[in-house]
Amino acid sequence: MLLNERRALVSMPITFLLYQPENSENLGSVARAASNFDFHDIVLIEPKCEVSQKSRWLAKHGLPTLERMRIADASILKEFDILVATHGRNSTGYNMVRAPITPRDLGERLSEVDLMKTKIGVLFGPEGEGLSKEMINSADIVCAIPTSRDNPSMNLAQSVTVFLYELSLLTGRQNKITLPYRPMSRAEHDALIANVDQTIDAMKWKTRKAAQTQRIVWRHMVGRAFLTKRECYSLLGYLKNVLHAKGALKVAPRKPKQSA
Repeated sequence: MLLNERRALVSMPITFLLYQPENSENLGSVARAASNFDFHDIVLIEPKCEVSQKSRWLAKHGLPTLERMRIADASILKEFDILVATHGRNSTGYNMVRAPITPRDLGERLSEVDLMKTKIGVLFGPEGEGLSKEMINSADIVCAIPTSRDNPSMNLAQSVTVFLYELSLLTGRQNKITLPYRPMSRAEHDALIANVDQTIDAMKWKTRKAAQTQRIVWRHMVGRAFLTKRECYSLLGYLKNVLHAKGALKVAPRKPKQSA
């Protein structure tokens, strides 16, 4: 639902998702920063606080953006073609399933995506604990701001502002390139992951955890790669051949629905 629909705003086509925010002051600060960079689509997922008078005071000229915030439950995350999870914890090179890219890397990669045809969501966790491991692993891309080791933690509104700035540069980046190919659709993405799962199931693993790690790593690689339709179908053909070689192709691999 909308908190207020009094004013229509022209917005950058990326949704910022705040999961269970706890501090009403941060809502105002986020709205003010989002307005500075022409991002006005902000969703509060199962919020633990409400928009308060202090929120409105901190929003300043971003008050229309604050009033336009939507409230939803976690099921909204399934609506996005590309879901980016943010976190502030340091990851080691060995811990690949949580290896993040930077906001600048994210902006450069999204410059290859047709923003008008792709639903992109950037997800932030609660101020205290951040996103759970499960939510991070369910995202297509994991992103983190490189900060000082001595003082790595950033306020929610500060973190959002860094992403706002980097993603605001997307329009300039896209004006400098052409897109002669069609990016992989969500249906094609889901079909590719389904075939990856079928291939993993056909292989022998020492432990169930090893197989699950492969699933997570493949999901993150596919999410970060921004594959084209042709690349997606090439991978589907490869996976089909792997299953043939394993003698495990009992049913035809799942194919994505054809789109225009």
